[in-house]
Amino acid sequence: MKEHGAIITDGIQTGTTNRCCHCGGHFIVASDGTLLEARKTLGEMARPRISCLKCGRLTCGRDSCDPRIHGCVPLEARLEHTEGRRTTYDDAIAAMKAKGAPLL
Repeated sequence: MKEHGAIITDGIQTGTTNRCCHCGGHFIVASDGTLLEARKTLGEMARPRISCLKCGRLTCGRDSCDPRIHGCVPLEARLEHTEGRRTTYDDAIAAMKAKGAPLL
């Protein structure tokens, strides 16, 4: 997996971040099976890895980016909708808004 960012402490890389394909936010990528350990230090910021089958990429784990709840709504479609343009994802975005999920 390609890293999209890094956490550098005192000149040493201490963590890796990835960019969510649905919201564009960066999140810390943890090893498999370390969610409980991450929750001890990060609290509710630590979220499980959720892969979008349509995009083929990892999402940040927020409910608004979970493809099992809202389907695949990529970042570009969310931005275009916010700018007032029509997209092929308008129905999915309307369903997200009806459920109270934030777009960005």
